[in-house]
Amino acid sequence: MEIATVAHIGGRNEQQDSVATFSNGKTHLLVVADGMGGHKGGSLASKIVIISAQNAWKKYQQGKDVTAPHKFLQYICELAHYNINQLGKKRQLSPRSTCVLLYIDGKQAWWIHLGDSRLYHFSAKKLLYRTRDHSVVQLLVDLGRITEEEMAAHPDQGRLLKGLGGDEPIKPEFGKASLHAGDSLVLCSDGFWEHVLPQQMLERLLQTDFPLKKRVKRLVKDALDAGGAQGDNLSAVVAQLQGKKSLNLLTYVILGIIIIALLGAGVWYYFL
Repeated sequence: MEIATVAHIGGRNEQQDSVATFSNGKTHLLVVADGMGGHKGGSLASKIVIISAQNAWKKYQQGKDVTAPHKFLQYICELAHYNINQLGKKRQLSPRSTCVLLYIDGKQAWWIHLGDSRLYHFSAKKLLYRTRDHSVVQLLVDLGRITEEEMAAHPDQGRLLKGLGGDEPIKPEFGKASLHAGDSLVLCSDGFWEHVLPQQMLERLLQTDFPLKKRVKRLVKDALDAGGAQGDNLSAVVAQLQGKKSLNLLTYVILGIIIIALLGAGVWYYFL
């Protein structure tokens, strides 16, 4: 499993995205949290999500004893929700955060999310799945009022229906999948997905001649260029299950020359 993380402040004065990865070699926990800009303390809220995930990871012996991944992810969300509210009471704030968490054990993956931070699952050169946002614009898409492509620029983008923090009990959504060689899982904040289409993500991720970190950096630059000087914070964490290395063009040429040389030598020997 290859994992890469990239975050950028964009055109904002404060970074409210927080990202982290935890790994013990076999199992991995990936986290993206985006402090909700309409609430004071958004950056603090997203950091609390990361701290809560780290504490949960340590409690479960660095992920080795996670026998029920969805309960583990639920526990992280509940812990973060509680800690965010405690901070809010202490500082007289109303901090909130989105979150998307991914737990990988071998070739099995489980995730949980709240808000409009997303997870994308790419496999066999196509998008298999993306999480459904807990937002007003997602409802408009579901009702057929706007298209998927119109979500990013809609004036109600950012009006969220779920998140961590607040008086309401949290109701996250879960997902799971089996992974295959070459599969990619992308976790990202809305500042990223608003400016990078799934096809662009896939094209970059398939450029396996480059290290994954470099490909993710290029995707973030794509989003930065599209977002402009006033663009939102953006972050992406990508996990890619390594598969068989594909042969590049130069390798094919060299193999072709060797085969032709061997065939030529065989013909010459025959006539001798």
